Amino acid sequence: MEHSNPMHGTAAISENYWGQATSTIDWCEENYVMCKYIAEFWNTVTNLAFLSLAVFGMWKVRSTGQENRFLLCYLGMFVVGTGSWLFHMTLQYQWQLADELPMVYCTCVCIYCALRADAKVGTDVFISLALFSYSAVVTLVYLQVRNPVFHQVAYAVEVFIILIRSTMHQIEIRKSNWRAYNEMKQLFWAGAGTFGMAFVLWNVDNVFCANLRAIRNSLPPFLAPFFQLHAYWHIGTAIGCYASIVYQQYLRLVMLGTVDRYRLRWMTVGIPYIDAASKTD
Repeated sequence: MEHSNPMHGTAAISENYWGQATSTIDWCEENYVMCKYIAEFWNTVTNLAFLSLAVFGMWKVRSTGQENRFLLCYLGMFVVGTGSWLFHMTLQYQWQLADELPMVYCTCVCIYCALRADAKVGTDVFISLALFSYSAVVTLVYLQVRNPVFHQVAYAVEVFIILIRSTMHQIEIRKSNWRAYNEMKQLFWAGAGTFGMAFVLWNVDNVFCANLRAIRNSLPPFLAPFFQLHAYWHIGTAIGCYASIVYQQYLRLVMLGTVDRYRLRWMTVGIPYIDAASKTD
């Protein structure tokens, strides 16, 4: 949804460092208010959640000796965070694509993980080609259509496939491994819950933008950022995406019969990760 962009108080920057916005979307955050080099400051810096969780995930994959498919998932998450940073920093169309299209590509890798969770060895060429074709078609159509709703639907279809396949696996696991089922359920709700709350805030930010801007303009500068709801979308989706990848890692370990060699652990702030089991576990 496109919005006009009135300046936020007297602190607004008069010049657009990156030039006139060429993106098909201009979010609710007022542009060039906090810094002349960043169009949407809070929508930009909150992508640190994507970048930091992706790096942490890649480190845990390597340190625990898990498969490279999950390294690709976290690498894709890092690329999405980088693209989103550049998009919100510049509001340029080419960086909008660098944000949105990698979401499709990264989720295709996660779909492959979900569909091939129970495969012992080898690569499924048919699934790989199907996902590559889907990504190619979405890319080509989106470059012509330039309608963000098309991208949102294409991405939602991917998420739906992952949810359905993962739920089917989880139902089977419940019959044979109750501990694994309970831990997978925790991961599922950590991912789906944060993603769902972020989605609600994303919609509120779109629908009630004028009201939110009025609230921010009436507040002291140090309180106004707490009503930048699209920034919360970034944090929530970062945690949701990260937790969903951890879920796929755990699912894979269960399917391979090696889950007892690992432990699901949680940081104090509620971030899950998989670690090698210690002698005291």
